[in-house]
Amino acid sequence: TTTTEPPPVPTTTTTTTSTSTSTSTTEPPHTTTTSAPPTTAAPTTTSTAAPAPKPTPVPEPEVGSWTYTNTTNNQTCVLTQMALQLNLTYLDTADKPTNVLYDVPKAARVVNGSCSADAQFIQLVWGPASTSEPNKLTISFSLNQTVHEFALSEVRFFLTFDAENFPNAKANQTVTLVNQQTLFETPMDMSYHCNRAQQLNLTSEAGFNATVTVSKLQFEAFHNKRNDKFSIAKDCDAIDTPDIVPIAVGCALILLIVIVLIAYLAGRRSTRSRGYLSM
Repeated sequence: TTTTEPPPVPTTTTTTTSTSTSTSTTEPPHTTTTSAPPTTAAPTTTSTAAPAPKPTPVPEPEVGSWTYTNTTNNQTCVLTQMALQLNLTYLDTADKPTNVLYDVPKAARVVNGSCSADAQFIQLVWGPASTSEPNKLTISFSLNQTVHEFALSEVRFFLTFDAENFPNAKANQTVTLVNQQTLFETPMDMSYHCNRAQQLNLTSEAGFNATVTVSKLQFEAFHNKRNDKFSIAKDCDAIDTPDIVPIAVGCALILLIVIVLIAYLAGRRSTRSRGYLSM
């Protein structure tokens, strides 16, 4: 007998699958702040202006020497040596005033003069041939017999404004400039000497005021020696102390008298002392 086994009961296996849900927390990204490097201030640039060009120095006037001799007796009575520079104004062709420095040339020549007893003068002329009349300078001296001194009494210029020395000058323009001060008093038989520049004011009837600068000056009027050499000079910068010499001599004499008196008294006292001792 065949026994038929019942079919096997299927076995059911239950598998429990656990699903794990992982929750990932993502941290926010770190923000890195980078500090900017310190800013270096640009160096301060000091702008130095270029120095202004120096003005061209005005050339100094040349020194001239002039003498006046009386042709009758061959006596030289006026001797002068100086440099002269005028600072004046003239009108141009548009009637506008123009300033100029103008030197008296050392080549100016002597054309006139006087050797009279109380007043003497010397006159110089110069100028281009283009002018109708030459330029002139007359220097006059006066004598003071009371104090035995002479002095400069007048300086007189006559100028023609030629085109060469006075650019664009109005045609036929002339001027007379005068200084009539009594200046530079000097003892007789001496000359006056002054190296430094001295400025004299000049006036004119036409209103052309000007100045003349005189430098390296030496003059002598009423010169009565038989030569054309300057006498010993009175210098403008020397200390004028005519009374010091007699005062000094007087003080020395007083001091000498005092010394002699002291010596005499000391001698008498010594003599008396010896007399007492001998007794």
